[in-house]
Amino acid sequence: MTPNVLTDSATEPLEAGKGGEGGVFQISNADFVAAVFPLLPEGAFAAACSKSGDPGLGGWSASRADQVSVTLAAANNNYIGCASFYPGDDGSFKARKAQFAACHFLMLDDLGTKVPLERLAGFELSWLIETSPGNHQGGIILTEPLTDGAVAVRLLNAVIESGLCDAGATGPLSRWARLPVAINGKPKYADEYGTPFQCRLIEWRPGARYTPQEIVDRLQLELAPAGRPKKTAKPSARAADDSRSIGNDADDVLTPKAAENPVV
Repeated sequence: MTPNVLTDSATEPLEAGKGGEGGVFQISNADFVAAVFPLLPEGAFAAACSKSGDPGLGGWSASRADQVSVTLAAANNNYIGCASFYPGDDGSFKARKAQFAACHFLMLDDLGTKVPLERLAGFELSWLIETSPGNHQGGIILTEPLTDGAVAVRLLNAVIESGLCDAGATGPLSRWARLPVAINGKPKYADEYGTPFQCRLIEWRPGARYTPQEIVDRLQLELAPAGRPKKTAKPSARAADDSRSIGNDADDVLTPKAAENPVV
């Protein structure tokens, strides 16, 4: 693995913990990405996606996070992939299964609505972002990126089976997670003036990193035997709307199965 350093001189380092006044950390997307992805497999890059307006409209195109994270517009829906990817032989960068490099974090969805935040009491998330009113995404950064995708799948499936994540938020190799400096452009979350919901970084602990075994032990998970992953529940209507995996544009992004769609 080689270090991947992204900097943004406009943002000062922040202490870990809960947000200050208003419960919000002020951190740039570039600094966030740099903290979450300190190491990448040699030749691989984190994947970012940015969409204006309603994120449910249009395709999902992946870009190298090191090239775009500093310039992502705060008025867009901005995402980072749970996995990193290798460029294609022609140099193009697409979040495809054939180009998967490693899984760097797990994303827990619908915390605060479908999953009471109290369920995670005693476990320190790497971050917590409010992505719509009262609804959150939580990140668990892995100590070492998992280059074995099957292990990451089994681990997230165990989290879902334990009821700590929405059942529709499967597929850690193909999952988009929202970045802190972004909007949620779904029209239903706009205020009375039509202003979209602004995502808020509520908790920020980039030093909270876990091995797969630590995640299993601390969350008291039951890990399915290798080669026989547990079946997860079918995505609910909300899951299909609010927590989707990378891509319905097969030319640009990984599509693990038809039942999964991009996070919106």
